[in-house]
Amino acid sequence: MQHVITIENGVTRHPLYRMKEPVNLQIAAGEHVAIVGPNGGGKSLLVDIITGRYPLLMNEVKYDFSPSESKMACDNIKYITFRDSYGDADGNYYYQQRWNSQDLDDTPIVADLLPPCKDEQLRKALYDLFGIEEMLSKHIILLSSGELRKFQLTKTLLSGPRVLIMDNPFIGLDARTRGLLHTLLGKLTEMTNLQVILVLSKTDDIPTFITHVIPVEDRHCGSKITLQEYLAHREPDPAHVLSDEKRQRILDLPYTDNLFHTEHIVDLNKVSIRYGERVILKELDWTVKCGEKWALSG
Repeated sequence: MQHVITIENGVTRHPLYRMKEPVNLQIAAGEHVAIVGPNGGGKSLLVDIITGRYPLLMNEVKYDFSPSESKMACDNIKYITFRDSYGDADGNYYYQQRWNSQDLDDTPIVADLLPPCKDEQLRKALYDLFGIEEMLSKHIILLSSGELRKFQLTKTLLSGPRVLIMDNPFIGLDARTRGLLHTLLGKLTEMTNLQVILVLSKTDDIPTFITHVIPVEDRHCGSKITLQEYLAHREPDPAHVLSDEKRQRILDLPYTDNLFHTEHIVDLNKVSIRYGERVILKELDWTVKCGEKWALSG
């Protein structure tokens, strides 16, 4: 059996970047893996060990990317970190550019940012799968969060990596777009020999094409198990992140309504937001009165 990634008793040279126990891990050809665990538990550290970012004390990470021509990890493993709806892009840049959206002529379009691809068959397959042709003439700052995610994936995959690692790929996406991305990634694994590693905090986000799960918690790398084994024993994601004690402490914070001297805190009167021909908000009326507590959901 071909093992694309093998780590035997992996301990990083730098003490600050070590797991609590030596890492033993094998990922075989054809396996698609979800690394799951709470925030701050060591998932990203494990990924950095897998990608070779931190040298190991004795046995280095072993790779077998055949039949890829290049044997280098940097050519065969691509890693994308998604922090919000803007993905691995600079969120501040996009917010600022949307604020200055009247300067559209100074911002690039999708076609300008996609690199050339030597494999025309791969390029066509990616363009068809992610609907890139329809986005080529769009300005990058006008893409929706779902479109931007597709663009970022296409841009990364045009280099033809063997392994794609995505950290929080579904963050910032609504339920419909998350489902669509699940489907697209599943089709991608069927079309190519690409192997996918997802780094997830919410176990509810594990797609059905995932074959194995590696639980990581408190800087401990658990054993790789099948998705079916993991689902049979996993605990459901909590409805609330905060403990009952912390939630009650917030509710008990002192509140004095005599600090406000106006009845209306926010008044929006027929507010419209439009980017080019695309209407985001149309004639919105909204009033927030003193003492009210609103939740925006969606």
